[in-house]
Amino acid sequence: MKRLLILGLACMTVAGCETTRVSPEHARQVSAEDVYAFSRPTSPDDARIVFTQDAGAMSCFGAGMQVFLDEKLAAETSSGESVKLYHKPGPTQLSIKNKMACAGGDLKGLLLDLKPGYSYQVRGYRGTWDKAEPMLTSPEPFKYRN
Repeated sequence: MKRLLILGLACMTVAGCETTRVSPEHARQVSAEDVYAFSRPTSPDDARIVFTQDAGAMSCFGAGMQVFLDEKLAAETSSGESVKLYHKPGPTQLSIKNKMACAGGDLKGLLLDLKPGYSYQVRGYRGTWDKAEPMLTSPEPFKYRN
């Protein structure tokens, strides 16, 4: 009986970490005071990165994420929020980490090879043990208009 109780608690803990994908079109936009850099294109060739954090109140108690481009803090998001960032073309490191101390503050990164004038969608979700994880999602990168 004791083992079943422990197994049940472990399953509930893991299930509580689950997040739900939110499409950028249905996500709330990050407020302007939570965007610190890369908020506007500097040239017509700039690539656009649309970062959307999954929703989930139980995951890390609904804590937000910090989004970094090339090691510079670009924005802070909360559960179910999206932000548009702009960066010059070429190799770019996008990294995220939890805003709160839950699950540690490790940066997890994704190397993007940005093409001029293209838009990229990146999902921020919580993986094993509530660690923040970035993932390039569909649609495939596409040409966008400013």
